Amino acid sequence: MPGYDVAIIGLGAIGSFTALELAGRGASVIGFDRFSPPHEKGSHGGETRAFRTIYTEHPDYVPLMKRALEHWERLAEESRPDLLTWTGVLSLGEPDSPLVDGVQQSAEVHGLPVQVLSADEVRRRFPALNPPENFTGLLDARAGLIDVAAALGCALQGARRLGAELRLDQEVQGWSVEGREVQVSTRAERIRAKRLVVAAGAWSGAILKALKLPLVARRQVLTWFRPHRPEWFRPGAAPIFVFAPGGFYGFPEIAGAGVKIAYHEKGDPLSEFPVQVPPPSEADLDPLVRDIARFVPGLLDSRRPPLDQMLAARTCLYTMTPDGHFILDRHPRYEQVLFGAGFSGHGFKFAPVMGEVLADLALEGNTTQPADFLRLEGRF
Repeated sequence: MPGYDVAIIGLGAIGSFTALELAGRGASVIGFDRFSPPHEKGSHGGETRAFRTIYTEHPDYVPLMKRALEHWERLAEESRPDLLTWTGVLSLGEPDSPLVDGVQQSAEVHGLPVQVLSADEVRRRFPALNPPENFTGLLDARAGLIDVAAALGCALQGARRLGAELRLDQEVQGWSVEGREVQVSTRAERIRAKRLVVAAGAWSGAILKALKLPLVARRQVLTWFRPHRPEWFRPGAAPIFVFAPGGFYGFPEIAGAGVKIAYHEKGDPLSEFPVQVPPPSEADLDPLVRDIARFVPGLLDSRRPPLDQMLAARTCLYTMTPDGHFILDRHPRYEQVLFGAGFSGHGFKFAPVMGEVLADLALEGNTTQPADFLRLEGRF
């Protein structure tokens, strides 16, 4: 039975960057994924993800975000200049809304610059957007978007180049702890490793069933529209934008792929998982079209049916925790087993630093990164 320093279950965003980090430190690594990332069946679907320095969800994420951004910038410089596109992120809502208040608190706690814009200033500066008169806009200029396929390609190809063995389209059937080692079984093979990292997204709850993690898979619908006024939606002319309440958001158009529009704070919970995720329906698209007309009227040609201007609609999964924060910890019974789960729709941008933390825990037993607030103990 082959032996490794670390085995990884799940090679999406978190697992692939964990493999890259471990292999870069000289560890022998084997990773498994039931699919072949990137794909549309999990939580990294949708072509692009945002990164931002000012973090609404909690100020404690900011040091981790800064560290993640160091990784992203190094990757872009070394291998993929198109990995990052700097667009800024504009948060819009009433001044006392959780979104606007969260951005302001995070900026104040960490001394980060944020531009405060009135609704009229937003409309003049970004003609694609039409916030209500009582809305405030907060612009984080040190923010933008990540190319998902390029990011996972960098991680997976880099890990392989450094010696990691990656088994794609190979589902793990089970794992067990035998003495000081962990055994991982698939239909094709059984391996043993000194450490196991579980980073399986929406499948993590089933793989770590005994822990009864409070995870809920939530179905999200992503859409892309052909812009009626493309000059308003190019990077530089439009930032990534998000409106409160509801988290209605959009991305600038990249390379003619259309303007990405979706909700962050909505999404149907799936009663069982894994299941076949229902495709987008008219009921999903109607509220999006209404909010486009309200907040982004320049996106569509009013003389044509809105859905005739839609280029694509897809689903992805948010794996939610009750408090919306990640879980990053060691198994309470088996010190050989580490896991990262419940990234709640905002974890992709942290993938490189999550990989660093999981590699630290696997190889050193602790980490210098400020991630203790993500531990499972005492939270639920």
